[in-house]
Amino acid sequence: MAFSVRPPTPAPPSLKNMYVALKKDYPAFEVPPNRGGLLTPWADRGVLMLNTCLTVRAHEAFSHSNRGWEAFTEKVIKLINQKRTRGVVFMAWGTPAGKRVQKVDKTRHLVLNSVHPSPLSAMRGFFDCGHFKKANAWLIERYGDDGEIDWALNPDNTTLSKPRKEEQKTPEQKAPEKKAPEKKAPEAKTPEKKVLEKKDEFDETDILSDDEEALAEALNQAEEQVKKQTKSS
Repeated sequence: MAFSVRPPTPAPPSLKNMYVALKKDYPAFEVPPNRGGLLTPWADRGVLMLNTCLTVRAHEAFSHSNRGWEAFTEKVIKLINQKRTRGVVFMAWGTPAGKRVQKVDKTRHLVLNSVHPSPLSAMRGFFDCGHFKKANAWLIERYGDDGEIDWALNPDNTTLSKPRKEEQKTPEQKAPEKKAPEKKAPEAKTPEKKVLEKKDEFDETDILSDDEEALAEALNQAEEQVKKQTKSS
């Protein structure tokens, strides 16, 4: 997820500048505690934070460029442009991002361009670009109040212009009845399976392990055995 970092890592400089821009658009916005930078709440609300390249050597910008990532991100943007027929908002920050959205259908989608929030360029217009508020204005016009994105990152904070009403709970949801545990009938013992005579057949007990890696390996072995049986038949 672009710009996002896990605790206890503090927000990187570019994300701190995004917080400044957000505060200008939404004075109610609160910076996460300890200058945190985890952006998963945005992802939960439908925001895709995408870099031109998804990997990089530490402190070496563009060090993994021209290794295939550009083609991948271009494909992602192309699919969103084609499949999201009701329209989405593209925020392209920086020259590389701007080039990626040149072919986006602007009659269907909103494309917002700005310099990158990096400290090297943010002073050239990013702080006052108003992208967060412009995006919501367009989304509300297109989808109604439910289309608005809550940019808040703290649980008790919100940037919504109209806080959404909580769903009314049914009596069953409010106070679920406690049911007495049902008595289980004694389980009938299944007859033990006979030992398989064919050595190349797969024993299903091999996949009963709770270990995910062991399960994956067992499934791969089963698939190979099926292929062998198909060829020999």
